[in-house]
This record gives sequence, C-alpha cells and structure tokens, in this order.
Amino acid sequence: MTKPHSPAQWHGYPFVWAWYVNIASLDATFIEDRCREAKAEDAPADAVYKTGPGNTPPNKWITVSQLSADRRDRVRDHGNALLHWEQELTARRNGTAVQPLHTRQPTTTPTVPTPADPCKS
Repeated sequence: MTKPHSPAQWHGYPFVWAWYVNIASLDATFIEDRCREAKAEDAPADAVYKTGPGNTPPNKWITVSQLSADRRDRVRDHGNALLHWEQELTARRNGTAVQPLHTRQPTTTPTVPTPADPCKS
C-alpha cells in the first residue's frame, strides 16, 4: 500500500489519497499531484477523484457519498484512518496536556462529619 510520509502529502484531501490507494495506484507522486489538483480547484472536502473530459458529467469532482457502497466504505475508512493519524501526530507534537482532576480547592472544614470515637464513649 502507498503510504504518505506525512499528512502534508494529501494537501487537505485524505479521501483523494485513499481513493487512489484503494484502486492500487502505487505512485505516491501521482497521488500527491491529484491531491494538489483538488486543493487548487477547491474541491469539496470529501472529494475522491475528478472525472475526465469524456465522462458524464465531465470534469466534476466525485465525493465519497457518490461511490458504490463497497468502495464508499473502504475509501471512507481509509480516509478517516489518515485523519486519525494526523490528529495523533498533532497531539504528540503539541504534547499531552495534563488535566486537573479537581478544580475546587479543599475547604478547611470537613464536608463529611467525622464519626465519634467509639473508645471515648
């Protein structure tokens, strides 16, 4: 499978990358060029591929939702995996932020009454 070296290679169009990988394109440069084309033409965010001039409709970006069920699921899953990978890289680069468990400061008086000492009875 043709894997991108970084999320920058799909130029904001992970489903275009996923489409060409799913139809067995092994040339990363070719796939990246198609992603650049989608970006240059401001294709829909879920664009997959562009029809040729001899197709009906001609020169139109096809989206994930327009694919057959089998291809739609494979392309969507692969594209979402690429997006998930990008999110993980971003989180790792930014470092994980530690979230405080409690935001309230403890009070000086206990909120739960202390039981009486049974030995003092």
